[in-house]
Amino acid sequence: MHRCLVCRSFLILIACAIGTSPLSADKKPEVTAPPVADESSTTATDTAATTAETDPSASSDAGETTASQETAEQADQSHKYELTYIFTPGQVVHLQSNYHAQMTVNFKEAKQIDKNKSKLWKHYTVVAVSEDGSGTLELQLDKAHQEAQFGNHPPEVFKSDDPKFHHRKFRDTLKKIGRPTALIDYSAQGKLLKVVDPAGTNKVAVRKRPPQDHQGFLIPLPSEPVSVGETWKDPYQQSVGIKGGLSRIIDMLRVYELKSVDGDLATIEFKTVILTPVNNKEILVQLIQRQTEGTMVFDMKKGLIVEKLITVNESVVNAFGPGTFMQAVTKLTESTVPENVVAKNEKQAATETK
Repeated sequence: MHRCLVCRSFLILIACAIGTSPLSADKKPEVTAPPVADESSTTATDTAATTAETDPSASSDAGETTASQETAEQADQSHKYELTYIFTPGQVVHLQSNYHAQMTVNFKEAKQIDKNKSKLWKHYTVVAVSEDGSGTLELQLDKAHQEAQFGNHPPEVFKSDDPKFHHRKFRDTLKKIGRPTALIDYSAQGKLLKVVDPAGTNKVAVRKRPPQDHQGFLIPLPSEPVSVGETWKDPYQQSVGIKGGLSRIIDMLRVYELKSVDGDLATIEFKTVILTPVNNKEILVQLIQRQTEGTMVFDMKKGLIVEKLITVNESVVNAFGPGTFMQAVTKLTESTVPENVVAKNEKQAATETK
């Protein structure tokens, strides 16, 4: 049972690398040392005081600078920004992601560390746009490099563009390369409306949450313009397995905040919290990699996410009984790739295969 839970958790980590990592627990408070008075700080203070006494304009300038900074901050906080996805028919957005995950499990005196890393090249195409601004996106995985290591065993390496590294354990990933994996309808605010298989024959009912493969692909944006410092929430439900082959629904909440704006770029931070009280260690183990937090950079002019950072650093004490421990540490970075860079890489790859 214990090993099954570990395997299940690690397989989810690998699945996150192939698709999009699930978007976290509350941030840990930073511990800072109290300020220590020393000669340099005292001298600096005395010097500032002396300068102010001998040159009144110095303190006046400082006061004006502080006042102007406060005015700028107040203006930034009062200004409202509209965050909306902009879908254009035929638009192609290329993405490159790097994913690293490490799962540490202690069984009393025994310790095992499983690692997984991947580098993915993928893109989505906007195949249709409705009058209300919603778009139909076709997702495709173009290339994948992955490596998985379980304990002290040699790492298993997979490279979709090199037949010598087509490891059988990654055959499901290989099947996805170069073909559409899904058609997804999103509203202009990032709400998932519909999921259809590539053949267009299997419509998936939209529940409170999209299928796991598509979680975190687009984040929900606020329905109204927001100021820096404002937040919006995305409640959803996560299914976990329990004894007897049954499942239990856990209420989760993702909180987003508009952290800052620099020109057309809006920085959005988020964290995920578990709302349902959970004391069952078996369930906590399954949720360990769901407690994500991170940062997104949204280009308001282009109407798309250009950078993404998603992390997990959570642990469960007594995960499988007294004296046991589990820790999950993951990091996903993803960014858009300009068309000229994509064309250059494709040309280089074609030359190497000749």
